Amino acid sequence: MSRCRRISCSAAAFTAALAVAAASPRAGAQGLREQPAIPVPSTELRLVGGTGVGAEAAQSLLGHRLRLEVGLHAWLGGVLSEGAALVRVLGPAANGLWLRGGFMYQGASIGCGVTDHATAWDAGLAYRKRWAGGSLFAAEAGAETVSRAGRVHCNDSGLDADSRGIRFSLGGQYALTRGLGLYGRVGARSGQHVMEIGLLPEIWIGVAFEL
Repeated sequence: MSRCRRISCSAAAFTAALAVAAASPRAGAQGLREQPAIPVPSTELRLVGGTGVGAEAAQSLLGHRLRLEVGLHAWLGGVLSEGAALVRVLGPAANGLWLRGGFMYQGASIGCGVTDHATAWDAGLAYRKRWAGGSLFAAEAGAETVSRAGRVHCNDSGLDADSRGIRFSLGGQYALTRGLGLYGRVGARSGQHVMEIGLLPEIWIGVAFEL
């Protein structure tokens, strides 16, 4: 084969390789665009039991960029209510990182005829991952501050007027059908919430409804 023919064949092969390389990213990007987005419910309701019994609800707004959560839990001699706002800062709604700010009120009998009333503020990060089938994984971590009108005590134990700690939780949901799943969550708050042990443990399991 002559030198010109070899050059022509090489040029043709090089041109073909460039065409394939240029087409591949476009095809890949088009394939990504054609993949359906994982649906994320706008409204959630959970009925749970564990360290008490309770109900929780969440509502997503502004295209799932803002998430509002409320919860009410009770046990013998105590009640705990919570509210939180989460703002998505990274990733899509089905796999995103959120900034979280929360508030909690607790009232509980601690013995000696004393009822403890305390409030807590917390701030931190949350990660939420949802699969196409509807199952969910959620993790949260941050810092909290706990305050009450003054120090309360019973016998040799007491709770300070002000304390600080960390807050974390791990939760998951197994989808039974679209809009119905089994839910579980464990976590703890290390501020002074409970007489003697100090921290507030959380273990919840229940059923979740989604719209």
